[in-house]
Amino acid sequence: MVGCWAIWEHRNKVIFDNILVEPELIITRAKDVIHEGVGECDDGVTVGGRARGSRGRGEAVEGWRAPRDGYVKLNVDTGVKDGEGVTTGVVCRDVRGEVLWGLAVGRVQQWEVHVAEACAVLDGLEEAVRRGVRLVEVESDCLQVIEAIKRKTMRRSMFSLLIEDILTCSAQFQSVTWLHVSRSNNCVAHALAHCIPCVSDRVVWDDGLPLSTNAAVSFDRLSIE
Repeated sequence: MVGCWAIWEHRNKVIFDNILVEPELIITRAKDVIHEGVGECDDGVTVGGRARGSRGRGEAVEGWRAPRDGYVKLNVDTGVKDGEGVTTGVVCRDVRGEVLWGLAVGRVQQWEVHVAEACAVLDGLEEAVRRGVRLVEVESDCLQVIEAIKRKTMRRSMFSLLIEDILTCSAQFQSVTWLHVSRSNNCVAHALAHCIPCVSDRVVWDDGLPLSTNAAVSFDRLSIE
């Protein structure tokens, strides 16, 4: 049933929006929905270093987890508003769960969700590079993006170009770990991705996040105490 729904969804994109979709993406989209439905977590993958113990498929992990000693963790997410554009949200935290900085970037482009999610990853990495970060763990609730980064498969599409930019940017770090998490464990980045209008361009927080994120930040701190 999920497969039929994914085919129908992309069939409508072709007919009504004139957007051509690669068959592989239809399959991936169906898998994303199934994985989210059963609470499946992707294994940790590290570039340039050793990954922390990976989580098995189907193993439930509740609550946000702090990064390893010496690392910072980037949680990224996106908000897509029909007719307005997209907004990406990024939050960077240390091993104690303290917020180091936050970022939200609004754009007027009408992107599909997986393209916007890849852009959120790139926004987070580029800001981390500017701040001199060397060891980073990146978490996203978009399995399609995490798997594309792992496969390093390049095609001629906007999504593939963003994945290529992500991999290029990743080479500037000593170590990068990629993790897929459930949406409930990505709530601070989700809140940041919805806290500004898409036309607001770029906002950076160094001295505390917006009040609208307080509840999400407090909830994540409780999970590591």
